[in-house]
Amino acid sequence: MLLGTFVASVSQSMLTSALPSVMHEFEIDATLGQLLTTSYIYTLGIVGAFSAFLIVRCNVRHLFLGMLALFAVGCALAFFSMNYPLLLVGRLMQACATGVLMPLLQVIALGIYPKSQHGQALGLVGMVQGFAPVLGPTLSGVITDALGWRPIFAILGTCAFISLVGCSLVVRDVGEHERISVDVPSLVMYTLGLVMFMAGVTGWEQFGFFHGASTMSVLVAVMLIAIFSARQLGLDNPYLNLRLFSHKSFSQGMVLLCIAQFVMAASALQVPLYMQEIHGYSATKSGLVLLVGAICMPLLNPVTGRIYDRWGAKVNAIVGFFLLILGTGSFVFFNDHTPAFMIVLMYALRMTGVSFVLMPMTAYCMSELEKKDTPQGTAMVNSFRQIIGSLGSSIMVAIVTIFSAGGGGTAGVTMYGFSVSFGIQALVAAFAFVAVSAVSALVGWRKHRRKVVAKRTYSVSTDVEETTSSDEEGTPRA
Repeated sequence: MLLGTFVASVSQSMLTSALPSVMHEFEIDATLGQLLTTSYIYTLGIVGAFSAFLIVRCNVRHLFLGMLALFAVGCALAFFSMNYPLLLVGRLMQACATGVLMPLLQVIALGIYPKSQHGQALGLVGMVQGFAPVLGPTLSGVITDALGWRPIFAILGTCAFISLVGCSLVVRDVGEHERISVDVPSLVMYTLGLVMFMAGVTGWEQFGFFHGASTMSVLVAVMLIAIFSARQLGLDNPYLNLRLFSHKSFSQGMVLLCIAQFVMAASALQVPLYMQEIHGYSATKSGLVLLVGAICMPLLNPVTGRIYDRWGAKVNAIVGFFLLILGTGSFVFFNDHTPAFMIVLMYALRMTGVSFVLMPMTAYCMSELEKKDTPQGTAMVNSFRQIIGSLGSSIMVAIVTIFSAGGGGTAGVTMYGFSVSFGIQALVAAFAFVAVSAVSALVGWRKHRRKVVAKRTYSVSTDVEETTSSDEEGTPRA
């Protein structure tokens, strides 16, 4: 299952370094080009919410093999696409499959390992789900320069088919299943609301933040999501169990997780574009520049998982966001003369920070949930995380485009636009760092106060006992 999910996960960012080639062939701008990546991530979020129902209802073997087959068909459609819409449909088919495979793998890992080893278990899963997306730009850069962008899908489709054949021999059904039904109105409102929101944000990228139709689409989407949320709180079997946010660990972990995903997804899309459009690097060179960071994150996932198991989420969050501030903030001061080794170093620092947050915060989200709530919790974590990442990428691209004001580069972007975008991302990471540090300091102070009070209480009670004992040994008092 790790191998099959890796094949699907790596496709998430396989077009990152190939976007300039795709944009040139289909004669599209940067907004439509990056939609091939952001819509993929957005679909992961939409389908991830539905995965809770599928995992509880369906045979795991059939579900896993079916999603791998869907992914292979999506790769074939993308390979033979003669226009941009067909390529986009192929990408969305791949995203639908990946959106189920990732939470399915997490649910099974959490079921196999005891709670005391959940950090370690999700660290193993994180090696796949972390290594695959960040390895994509490097692989796609090499493949694009050597063979073009279409062979990317031929390679992915072939690997998916081989994995499908192998998994059909060994994967078996696990866990208990129920014949539950899905709340169709909730499904429609959630999906339609998110699609309209994404359409509105994409419109803002193309036409500006004051475009009437785009703004109306976003407002309608917000209204649908609000109605959806209110409906979930009144259902016995909700589409998404929003009551899980009543658990402190789940709500806090989700916020930190989404912030880290936002910073990671936005920069992962913009750094290759920055290197190709500002520095003029080839797809291969821009991919290789990201390779060190791509290796750091997955290799550190098991380590950060063990740190979480031993010292808890606080250490992971403080260290992770501090490194994110340094790594992301440094890009604000970069220019077209920044040496490649500095880009490599700071990007690796960013990905190290991400590895301290993503999977440990996922384990922290699940720490207070009952076993029956694990599928819902996993689905919500994956859904919200991917949606925030996709929206963050789209908004940051819009900011780059707006502040570039039609400047240099074939995609119409300038260094000033990138600096503004990276600055905003660094500020978001700084907010998370300050919040976590403040909460940790407050909790530490309260613990210290309780110890002081307990010590004083113990001291007073000891003095009383000594006085009473002295009185009993002396003359009895009236």
